Amino acid sequence: MSSPLISDTDRFMCIAYLLVDVGSRVLRQLLRHHTVTNTCTLDQHLTKHISTIQSLRRVFNQSQMDIMFPPNGDDTNLDDYDITLLSALFQNIVPTLSQQEKNMIKRLREERNKLYGHAKSCQIGANDFQTYWNDISSILTTLSQQCGDTAFEAKILQEIQRAKVSAIPAGSYLGILKTWFDMIQNMSTRLQALESNTKPSSSES
Repeated sequence: MSSPLISDTDRFMCIAYLLVDVGSRVLRQLLRHHTVTNTCTLDQHLTKHISTIQSLRRVFNQSQMDIMFPPNGDDTNLDDYDITLLSALFQNIVPTLSQQEKNMIKRLREERNKLYGHAKSCQIGANDFQTYWNDISSILTTLSQQCGDTAFEAKILQEIQRAKVSAIPAGSYLGILKTWFDMIQNMSTRLQALESNTKPSSSES
């Protein structure tokens, strides 16, 4: 039997699970919907836009490039794509997105940044939890409806409802923590780049 979330830590992990696990699955399905056809694979879509991707090296880091274009020559694996990479692809090489989809993806990214960027601990109070829950579940429900797959849409709705009253799958904790670590690393990289750009040259010292 499912049990309700009873601690602030439970609530935090529930919201993080919605964002990292369920959110990534919805965005992957949406990317598949917009790029994969009977005559075009995801690899072919990426190759078609490779010049655009390569021109955005400040957007796509090397690890993301290796995910999209595996060095060993294997096909890209969509399961390896996280929200950061998916959002960047939607912004730059998926021209068929509707304005509503763009807005929902932006909101999902903002919710993630708000949760991880402002968190002082892995805890969320009951009031904040309800606000996060209402916003994120609405975004995910709307995006899942755009994926062109009613079975997938029903599965996501069921997953959203289940997550609110059930323990988070143990295997999802690693992804939740990895997202937090990646965001910290990304902020560190940006700070280093900013310091490098603002550091006086030797001729000025």
